[in-house]
Amino acid sequence: MSRFKTAVVAVATVAAIGLGSSPALAASQGGDTGTAQPGPAKPKSCSAYGGTFFCGGDYGDGKTSVTLSDGTRQIFVVGTDYDIWTTWFPPKGAQAAWMSMGGDHDFVNKVKISNRKGNAFTIGARSFHLGADLNRDRGNGGAWSGWWTKAVPAG
Repeated sequence: MSRFKTAVVAVATVAAIGLGSSPALAASQGGDTGTAQPGPAKPKSCSAYGGTFFCGGDYGDGKTSVTLSDGTRQIFVVGTDYDIWTTWFPPKGAQAAWMSMGGDHDFVNKVKISNRKGNAFTIGARSFHLGADLNRDRGNGGAWSGWWTKAVPAG
């Protein structure tokens, strides 16, 4: 278990990687070596808000959103690199650049929002290799936790 917890902590330290990219761009930046690795089947992709992400099947329309108390609408998708990406739209102003939620994951369903209390909430999606949901918590002030699963609680 401690190796997995160490991996979760390492993922949290790279959460800011991908600033200024979009979900579609991330897949082309991954350094594919051409060796096939077992993983989820490649689903259909959709485009919106300047990004490309998975949709159809377990991904539904592909987009999950939450509206914060100041009117900002934040959108979460699973990009074509199987990682979760986000962008947001403030009530006055331009769309923020797509930002990776960090890590190197293999999410196989639409992002879910849970535990909503004010501006605090949890995002989560199912990991193909873990066979469990991975989650991140957003605090009321906007700070994000690292990735966690019920097998390794947050904290």
